[in-house]
Amino acid sequence: MQFTATQSRSDAMNHGVQSSLRVPADLAVVGFVRSAMACVLTREGWPGEGSHRVLLASTEALTNAIEHGSPLGGAIDVELSVSEAYARIRVTDQGRPGSVVPTVPTVQPPVTSTRGRGLLIISRLAQDIELAPHGRGTALTVGFARDGSHAAARRAA
Repeated sequence: MQFTATQSRSDAMNHGVQSSLRVPADLAVVGFVRSAMACVLTREGWPGEGSHRVLLASTEALTNAIEHGSPLGGAIDVELSVSEAYARIRVTDQGRPGSVVPTVPTVQPPVTSTRGRGLLIISRLAQDIELAPHGRGTALTVGFARDGSHAAARRAA
């Protein structure tokens, strides 16, 4: 695993933290990545509800990338930028033969389905979401306002 962290001084992140991780495409790393993200959110003073939204969505994104995006033995890149007011997560997989860039579903899967809710959950928790091709894989970028105002409005809709 590689880990780098730097203090950001840009206007967009305003004294926040930017971190990058390259982890193996293995579900065993999910807890480690989640813990690292929780530490960064705590350092930036994010409240419980705000950090829970970011952690749930990023866990879903990482799990999807591992299960559907990178081949066995592949890697996942995770980028995290957190300031006092905003967090942005980018999860990039390496792709698998025949895979296409997924889309956020517009309807929930049947209640009997055990899969198919990850991107829907992420879209309800985040203020913005973008899925884009990245090499042979997919990059999922999600952003979160600390107060969650836009996500709360989407949940109510």
